[in-house]
This record gives sequence, C-alpha cells and structure tokens, in this order.
Amino acid sequence: MTPRGELDLGAIGSLDSAVRSALAAAGSPPRLIIDLSDVDVLAPVVLGVLLDAQRRCQGAGGSLLLVVTSPEIGATLADTGVETLFEVAAELQDAMQRLSVG
Repeated sequence: MTPRGELDLGAIGSLDSAVRSALAAAGSPPRLIIDLSDVDVLAPVVLGVLLDAQRRCQGAGGSLLLVVTSPEIGATLADTGVETLFEVAAELQDAMQRLSVG
C-alpha cells in the first residue's frame, strides 16, 4: 500500500482503515509493504497505526516492511525510537524482493 501526503492526526482513521483492508487482502501469513515514498509528513501520532500493523503481521507469522526514501521520514522513525521495530527498505523493489524470499 502507498499512502500519500501528510500522515498526521487527521489521517489516522483513513490510514488505519486502509491498513486493515490491506492486511485482510494480504493472505496468510500476511506480507505487507507500506511504501512511504510519497509521504511528505509522518507525524509521530500515526506511528501507532504502523506499529499495530506490524504486531498483527508478526502475530500471524507474516512480515511488514516499510519503504522509506525520505530522510525526514527516516528521522521521524529514528527520533521516536521505533526504527528498530520495523524492517525498512530504501526502495520498493528491494522490499518486494525481500518479501518474496522471506
């Protein structure tokens, strides 16, 4: 899935809904890529949705990868201390390859 624009407090509901739909369609075990390449702002408050998706994937024996191409988005993950909780790829193609292998 590829969210776009600003992921802030106002986007939590729609992001959560989109993530849940993507997880439902991901199969079993769920393998999900969230491509943040087109995200301009990632507010720390939104990280709960991503962490919940990660927890759901891992709980079902699956995988979730984030594609992070922006230094600003990477900094948000690092500044909040959650960067080690996610598997991160620098390119969508790399993320797709890693999921197909794993």
